[in-house]
Amino acid sequence: MNKNKSTTQLKMEKNKENILSFFNEKVEFYKIRELRKIYNECIDKKYIYSVTTFTAFQKFLIHNNVYKEKFILEFPSKTYTRYFVEKPSLYRAIQTISPNAYFSHYSAVEYHNLTNNIPKTIFISLEKSKPLKELPKKQLIQEEINRAFYMSPRISKNLTIKDIYSINLLQSKYSNKLGIIETNYNNAKINITNIERTLIDITVSPYYCGGCFEVLNVYKKARGRVNIQKLYDMLIKLDYIYPHHQVIGFYLEKAGFKEADLQLFDHNKELRFFVQRELKEKERKYSERWNLYYPEFL
Repeated sequence: MNKNKSTTQLKMEKNKENILSFFNEKVEFYKIRELRKIYNECIDKKYIYSVTTFTAFQKFLIHNNVYKEKFILEFPSKTYTRYFVEKPSLYRAIQTISPNAYFSHYSAVEYHNLTNNIPKTIFISLEKSKPLKELPKKQLIQEEINRAFYMSPRISKNLTIKDIYSINLLQSKYSNKLGIIETNYNNAKINITNIERTLIDITVSPYYCGGCFEVLNVYKKARGRVNIQKLYDMLIKLDYIYPHHQVIGFYLEKAGFKEADLQLFDHNKELRFFVQRELKEKERKYSERWNLYYPEFL
């Protein structure tokens, strides 16, 4: 007997071919539950001793190049652990949270080259499931808008740190993947919002894009690249309760878009709205055309 190897190691080596037959060469990564299932099956088939620890089994797999990279994202809401056959890019590893996950907000802005900044927060969104029953749209009144927008924004704290990046896992309303495209980024396949959906998302949640001053800069850079009719149609389909079309019209005007583009959004402005939440009276100005308050620095 090899004195440098335990009986559990020798047992695994003896049954190496049988153990490795569980693993598919075409698989990109394994989830921990998949490895544990194989581990338990190997015990059942007596390929490994029942006293073999899962850690020892993992070491055997690494030694035999079943996977090379263990990747963990530990969010407050859930921990995602992936065992990659080959070392992935950071964006590809994050994408494996779910095939329905997609990069959004400032991450999409950076991808579309709509900012000069280099964001250190990566935004990944998960769509909520389709509602079992469509609820009737609530009739909005001015007092409710005032009450909601005088308060601080509800900013996601579902964060984790990876390398130099903060990763924010968001939940988005169900939209049947509206405006989400599949693309290659750093030689990896990812899902991300297109330019039109990106502009809508950062208008609705400017705090996930560095604030409304940066949102305005993004609109300026999007001039000549965004399809305004497509953006408008997408906004209608998203069917927000708040009149975000007024804010989009405001940004388009400030960014120098032509009048024909603005007119698409120049309607249904009975309710006075806000470019952002928690906008103090002494720090705001009023746009008569769009019937909204905006920060005085815009």
